[in-house]
Amino acid sequence: MMKQVDQRKHQRYTPSAKTFVYTADSFGRILDISAGGFSLQYIDVESPIKKKEYVDILLGNLSLVKVPITVIWNNHSSALGKDSIIMSKVGVKFADLTNQQRDMIAFFLSQHNNSGNA
Repeated sequence: MMKQVDQRKHQRYTPSAKTFVYTADSFGRILDISAGGFSLQYIDVESPIKKKEYVDILLGNLSLVKVPITVIWNNHSSALGKDSIIMSKVGVKFADLTNQQRDMIAFFLSQHNNSGNA
């Protein structure tokens, strides 16, 4: 059996603050985040997160709007949540961030990097 190699370029952190992502059709909670992207648990609705789209992110007290992302992996086989709501997980990378978005993410990570890493 081959050992899986972690190809992440950036260290990931589990956020200590409440961190959420919103799209036009869904919302979810950020499980871990890095300068390059994040993993997200979301309610699997009829319109899942698209391969490429803009999302709004709430990072504790910071808010980022229209953040461009690209989906890297999507796990639709997640366990059922309460009341038979299907929760899925997705891994995304940031795509073409503005300097302001990049700076805000870096600031958030610098404030929350003591909460452990993934």
